[in-house]
Amino acid sequence: MALDGNMKEKGGLSIGNLIPWIAVAALLAVAPYIVNAALVSFLFFFLMWVALSQSFNLFTGLTGYVNFGFVVFYGLGGYGMTLSLLRLNLPIYLALLVGGLIAAAFAMVVSLPVLRLRGAYFAIAMLSLAQAVFVIFDNWNFVNSATGYTIPVQYYNPQLQYYAMLVIAAATCLAVYLVMHSKLGLALRAIKQNEEAAVSLGVNSTLYKSITLAISGFFAGLAGGAAIWAITIIDPPSAFDTTVTLTVISMTMLGGFGTLLGPIIGSAILYSVEYYLGLTYPYLHLIIFGAIIIGTVLAMPHGIMGVLREYFLKGRVARATEEEIKVKE
Repeated sequence: MALDGNMKEKGGLSIGNLIPWIAVAALLAVAPYIVNAALVSFLFFFLMWVALSQSFNLFTGLTGYVNFGFVVFYGLGGYGMTLSLLRLNLPIYLALLVGGLIAAAFAMVVSLPVLRLRGAYFAIAMLSLAQAVFVIFDNWNFVNSATGYTIPVQYYNPQLQYYAMLVIAAATCLAVYLVMHSKLGLALRAIKQNEEAAVSLGVNSTLYKSITLAISGFFAGLAGGAAIWAITIIDPPSAFDTTVTLTVISMTMLGGFGTLLGPIIGSAILYSVEYYLGLTYPYLHLIIFGAIIIGTVLAMPHGIMGVLREYFLKGRVARATEEEIKVKE
């Protein structure tokens, strides 16, 4: 199993590398039949955070452009699914796909102007864009303005919702892996290291960044649609809540930007901590949660995957030194 997208992998998609992923997928697939409803609900939201963190990581982790307006893809996916379901009477899975496509189309359109900006200017532009979309939806009668929608009870099916989110999370992880090991991933890493140098070598940075932002928006929209399907209520404050973006950034940063395993590890740790603190300290959990995030980020600026990478590199250097000493003796 790969530790880091930037590290050389041994074997690529070999059977040995696939076995841990297949084992985890099999356990998650049978979970609804062997655990209680509360744990299934916990796993559902864990998978949601995995899908969101991976889709955020796909763009920000590989390009270095921090997307502070990420929640807009989640909200558009939720609204796209809801409107397709309630107004067009589409089947739920087709409605989910429409939500993802709307988020991807929005990402592609806005990428043309905003990706001309860099650094803090890009981050502020995306944050402003998300706030603008929130204000529009909050005052737009076509989407029921501030009232929002409630999804009828006949669509509520926890088991189907769980499997839909499982497929979305798995597909997002696979997409991140494929992008990392493609020509697109190579170009994105070049852009992250030095965009001017990459452009001078013939890399079409605007095109590659736009495509990646659209892919990121698509999977975030799918996850948003599936989440709203389970929550059954959508309105502008919940659909475009900036805490979604902040949580996703925290999870990805803790695990390690630009890695495949990092967002999964970060989601597992932070969602578990948040869930536990929310139950045991309902009035203090956000303060404690924030302190934990600050402490871990200060202690591990490159995330858990960065710590593991340094550990294995030191071990490799130590073994090479020992072998060199033995040869000299």
